[in-house]
Amino acid sequence: MIPSSQVREVTLKDYLIIIQRRIWVITVIFFVISFVGTWQSFQKIPVYEAFAKVIIERTIPQISPIPEMYPTKTLDKEYIKTQIDVIKSKALIEKTVRYLISTGDEAFTNVADPVGAFLGGVVVVPIEGTQIIKIGYRGIEPLKVAKFANALAQNYIQQDIDRRISGIASAESWLATSLKEMHEKLVKSEENLINYIKENQILSIPDIERRSQTILENLKQEKIRIESEIAEASKRYKEKHPKMIALRSRLISINEGIEKETKNLVELNEKMVQYNNLKREVETNRTLYESLLKKTKETEVSKELLTTDLRILDLAEVPSSPVSPNHQRDITTSCLWGLFLGLGLAFFLEYLDATFKNADDIETYLRLPFLGYVASLRSERDEIKQLKNIDLISQKIPHSRIAESYRSIRTSVIFSSPEDRPLKTILLTSSLPREGKTFITINLGIVFAHTNEPMLILEADMRKPRIAKVFGLKNEVGLSSYLAGEASLEEIIRPTGIDNLFLISSGPTPPNPTELLISTKTNALLETLKQKFSRVIVDSPPLLYVTDTSILANLVDGVILVIYAGRTTINYILRSRQKLNEAKARIIGVILNSVDVKKEDSYYYYHYYYYSKDKTSSQK
Repeated sequence: MIPSSQVREVTLKDYLIIIQRRIWVITVIFFVISFVGTWQSFQKIPVYEAFAKVIIERTIPQISPIPEMYPTKTLDKEYIKTQIDVIKSKALIEKTVRYLISTGDEAFTNVADPVGAFLGGVVVVPIEGTQIIKIGYRGIEPLKVAKFANALAQNYIQQDIDRRISGIASAESWLATSLKEMHEKLVKSEENLINYIKENQILSIPDIERRSQTILENLKQEKIRIESEIAEASKRYKEKHPKMIALRSRLISINEGIEKETKNLVELNEKMVQYNNLKREVETNRTLYESLLKKTKETEVSKELLTTDLRILDLAEVPSSPVSPNHQRDITTSCLWGLFLGLGLAFFLEYLDATFKNADDIETYLRLPFLGYVASLRSERDEIKQLKNIDLISQKIPHSRIAESYRSIRTSVIFSSPEDRPLKTILLTSSLPREGKTFITINLGIVFAHTNEPMLILEADMRKPRIAKVFGLKNEVGLSSYLAGEASLEEIIRPTGIDNLFLISSGPTPPNPTELLISTKTNALLETLKQKFSRVIVDSPPLLYVTDTSILANLVDGVILVIYAGRTTINYILRSRQKLNEAKARIIGVILNSVDVKKEDSYYYYHYYYYSKDKTSSQK
C-alpha cells in the first residue's frame, strides 16, 4: 500500500519498495510495449521527403505603374504564414496536379480526390531567421517526391508571375481608358479657351490691364490737382467767373473719365477671371494627360521587364534515405513508453492494493507490534516436495527457512510480555478463513515444545477442526466433550508424538459451539491448563465469521492476529482489531503469513532471520 497523507509522508523508499514489489509488472509491460513498438517500426513502409528552397526577397524593384499595387514588402510572421497558406491553397494544388498530369505522371490520374491526395504529402517549413521557405513533399517513392516538390515550387513562382501579369494587364486597360478620356477633356478645354479669347478679342490681357490702371491713376491725380485749383480760385473769383466755370467743367469731365475707366477695369477683371479659369483647366488637364501618358509608357516597360520577389534557391534532390520510420527513435520511444506505462500500472495496482505485505504496513496502518514473518511455502518447495505432512514442517525440516521464521516469532512472543505477566494462554485468530492460522498454531506449538517445556495446543475451532488429523489422532473426544461434561480433562489431553507437545482437539462438532464456549467452564479450563503447561496456544475460528473468537479473546492472556500477506485487505483487519478491542482482549501483535521473502522487505527479513536464529540457538 502507498501510505496516505493522514498516516505519514510518502518517501523515496516507499516508491523504491513498490518498484521492487511490482518489478514483474514493470518488466512485462516494458518488454511488451518495447517489442510491439519495435515490431511496428520495422513493419512501416519507408517514407521519403524532399525539399526545394524558395527565397522571398525583402523588396522588389518599383517599376509597376501604380506603386500601391505592389508595395515594399517586409517579411513578418503574418506574411510568411500567408505564403504558406498560398502554397497549400486549392488553386495552386489543382494547378500543380494538372501540370503533373500534363507531363505524363499518372500518380493522380485515377484518384477520386487528386487535390486532397497531393495535399496530404505537402510539407512547408519556413527557416527561422531567414527569407527562405522549404517547399517539400513526402511519399514512398524517392523520385516522385523530388519531382512533386519541384513542381509545386515552380508553380508557386509561376502563379506569382501570372498574378503580376494580370495586374499589369488590368493597369494597361485602365490607363488606356483613362488616357483617352483625359485627352478628350484636354482638347475640349483648349477649344473653350480659344473660343473665349476670340469672343472677347483678348490679345494681351496683362497689357490692357496695366494701361487701364495707368489711365485711372492719372485721372485721379488730375482730379486732385483740379480740386486744388478750384479751392485756390474760389478765394479770388465768384462761382460764375469764367475761370471757375472752366475749372468745374474740367472736374466734371475728369470724374466721367474716372467712372468710365473704373467700369472698363471691372469688366476687364471679370474677363480675366473667366480667362484664368479656362486656362487653369487646360493646364490641369494637360498635366494629368502627360502623367497618364508617362504611366502608360512605364507600364509597357514593366511588361517587358516583368520580375517577381520569389526565386528558387535550391531544387529538391532525390532523397537517399527515408525520414520514416526512424528505427532508433521508435525503439527509444517505445522503451520509454513501456517504462512509463509499466511504472504507472505498478503504482496504480499498488494504489488499488489495500493488503498488507511487510512489517512497515503493519506498524503504519494498524499500529500493532509486528511479531514476525512466516515465509511462503514456495520458498522451500525443493525441501518440502517429498514431505507428506507439510503442517509439521518445523518438526520434519527444523533447519528450513520456514521453521526458522517460527523460532523468530517464538522469540518475539517471549519478549512481548514482562516476567510478572507471562503469556501462558495465547489465542491465534485471523479475520477470514484460509489465512493459515491453524498451520501457524501447529508450528508455533512445535517450536515452543523444542524449548523442553510442556506445551499444549487447544483446538477451539469446533466448526472446521483439522489439527487432530495433522497429528494422526482421532477426533472422537475433545474440547466439546469436556465442556458438555462427557469427558474428563485427562481424557481429552493427548500426546502428539512430539516431545513436550500435547493436544486438546475440538472433539465432535456440537450444535451450539458458542453456548459451550460462553460457559464458565471454559475459563476454568484455561486456568487449569495454565497450571499444567508452560504455554497453551488456542486455535480459534475466523474473527469476523463467528462470535466464538471474541469470547475466547476475553479469557486468554494475549491474542495474536494472523494476516495472509497480499490477500487480506485493511478493511477486514481494522474490523478485526475493533472487535478484539470491544472484547477487551490484549493484542500481543501480528504475524504476517506466506511472505515471499525474495520480494518483500528481504533485507529486513534475513537480518531478522539470522539475528533470531542466533538467539534461539542459545536458548535451546
